[in-house]
Amino acid sequence: MVGLELATDRSLQMSLANVPTTTPYKRVSCAVVNILALETTEPSIVAQADEANSNIASAIESKEDILRAMTNVRLNSNPDVVPLHGGPVEVTLSMDLSKIREVDTVRGEVEIIAMVSILWKDHDLSWLSTMRNESGSSQHSPDRVDSFRIAVKRLWSPDIVAYNPVTDPELLSPPIALVSADGTVLYVPNLRIRFRCNLEDFEKPQGANCTLNYGSWTHDGNKISLKENGVSVYDYEVDPRFDLLGTFAEVEVKYYPCCPEPYPLTKFTFNIKKKSRSIFSW
Repeated sequence: MVGLELATDRSLQMSLANVPTTTPYKRVSCAVVNILALETTEPSIVAQADEANSNIASAIESKEDILRAMTNVRLNSNPDVVPLHGGPVEVTLSMDLSKIREVDTVRGEVEIIAMVSILWKDHDLSWLSTMRNESGSSQHSPDRVDSFRIAVKRLWSPDIVAYNPVTDPELLSPPIALVSADGTVLYVPNLRIRFRCNLEDFEKPQGANCTLNYGSWTHDGNKISLKENGVSVYDYEVDPRFDLLGTFAEVEVKYYPCCPEPYPLTKFTFNIKKKSRSIFSW
C-alpha cells in the first residue's frame, strides 16, 4: 500500500501519526512529496493511508483552485479604476507601532517604525459564488481557497499616504497583499517614517502629542471613505530614552472653500516624553 505525504501538509501528518513505529516502511524524499510505502495489509493502517491519499488529492486540487482564484482576480481587477459599488470604498486604517527611533527636539522631528494596516473590500475580486474564466463563462468557486497573496501592484489599491512626513517613508517589507474569498484585501506595509512634531512639551510631565496624518492623495470622501481601528503597541520596543504615555486615533473630515466634497483624514497620535533619570542612576 502506498500513501503520499506532502511535507507541509499538517492534516496529512496527523493522519499518519497513529501508524505504529514498528511498521516496516520505506520513505523516499523528494523536493515536495514524500512517498511512504507501507508493507502491511492491516485494515486500520490501510485506511489511514487511504485517508492520507485523499488529503494529498485535496491539497493538489487546492493548488489548482488557488491558480483559478488568482486568474479570477487578475481578470476582474483594474489597478486604475476605483471599485465603486453604489458608494465610496470604505478603507480602514490602523497602526502597529514597533519603535520610536529618534526624537529631534532641535528640528522638531520624530522617526518611528510602524506597520500601517490598510483594509478594504473589492466585490469584483470575490470568488465565493462563481468565478469567470477566460472564455467569459462562469464556474463554481472552490470552497477550499480562503485567501492567497499577490503583489499589490496587480490590484487597485487606495492611494493612502502620510501627509506630514519630512522625507518619503521607507518601505521595509515586500509589497504583498492578502486577498480573501469575499473580496477583502489587506495590505500591511512596514515603514520607517520621519515626520514633524511640536516638541515643546517633550520634557514636561504631560509630554508632547505627535500626530501622523494619513489620507487619500487624489480622491475625496465620495470615492474613498476612511475608518480607523486604533494604534496597537503590542510589538512596541521600549526605549530607555523615551516614555510612550499613550496613543490615540481618529478620523477627521475636512471641507475646503474651493470644493463641496468631504476630505477624510486619519490621525494617529503618540503622546511621548523624555524619560526622567532615576535619582539612583549614575
